[in-house]
Amino acid sequence: MIYFLKAILRAGFRHRTISLAISYMVLLLVSSILITLVEPQGTELTHFGDALWWSIVTSTTVGYGDLYPVSTGGRIVATILPIFMGIGLGAAFITHIASYLIERRDKKMHGEKFYKGSNHILLVGYTEETQCLVEQIQKDENYARRNLVLLSNIPRHPLPELTNLIFVQGQPDTIGALTKANIAQADQIIIHTGSDEKSLFALINALRLKNDTCEVTVRCLSSQALYTFSSIPGKFETIMQMTAEMMVQAMQDKVHIPLQILLRNEDDNEEIYYVTIPEILPNPTWWNLHNYLKEKYEYLSFALKKPDGKVMVNPPGKEPVSKGCGIWLIALNRPMNLTWPD
Repeated sequence: MIYFLKAILRAGFRHRTISLAISYMVLLLVSSILITLVEPQGTELTHFGDALWWSIVTSTTVGYGDLYPVSTGGRIVATILPIFMGIGLGAAFITHIASYLIERRDKKMHGEKFYKGSNHILLVGYTEETQCLVEQIQKDENYARRNLVLLSNIPRHPLPELTNLIFVQGQPDTIGALTKANIAQADQIIIHTGSDEKSLFALINALRLKNDTCEVTVRCLSSQALYTFSSIPGKFETIMQMTAEMMVQAMQDKVHIPLQILLRNEDDNEEIYYVTIPEILPNPTWWNLHNYLKEKYEYLSFALKKPDGKVMVNPPGKEPVSKGCGIWLIALNRPMNLTWPD
């Protein structure tokens, strides 16, 4: 019997939980059959159902005392099988489960596991601003329950207290690490490594590995690198971070101060959103659509993107707006389920 149990455990080493469960079932079956054979006829433990119940409560150390062996042979069976081996298997099972949970948490904290989910937002790189970025994303009700996958070459999960944030450890500008973060199933990718060089390589690899509908946003730190980013073929958005040169310029001529207030209006909680225009017949002009959105939704539109990619800030009032155009507007909440003019 012991050799049989050992053989099961060895064969099921990779599936130890199943092996322990099968071993325990075999133990209960064998002890129940043996106790019915050695107990005197007419006693309660000669019935298999009662014997099975006795094996369960004895092996789990519950021991209600409602059933017990009366013969010497029955006591030997009770000592060897349910008591000795039952407790041993129970301890092995509990230890295995505890080890598994600890190992799983350790791998999660160190980002060793491959992410197998889908429709996630992939954050490529970790900087001092990552926590703020995650919190801002999760404030949007459309992304509050969306999984965020953080890919970075740091030793441990930097923000384990944040919900729905999964850490994947790896060099963020490499194909292997991006694959480990399941980039092919991501809905959106945000690249902010803190280094233009790393962000550039991450962008190139991300454009190769992502799916066709995935949107990519990359953060550029220096104005010198902006031209390099713009020369990369593919569909993505580049965000320019204010550099020391731009801060000096802002101090000198105040050009950038209103723009920064517009992008992040803390008092009114207003944000800038981008909306793609569906087919509207007849095609409206920019001014007609601008007035419609302001009167109906209190949205303030200020820029137009034509289907060929040309961006027009404060376009002429008579500029036609057709299907495939995009508009930037300021609103308190993300525009959802808009109705368009007839």
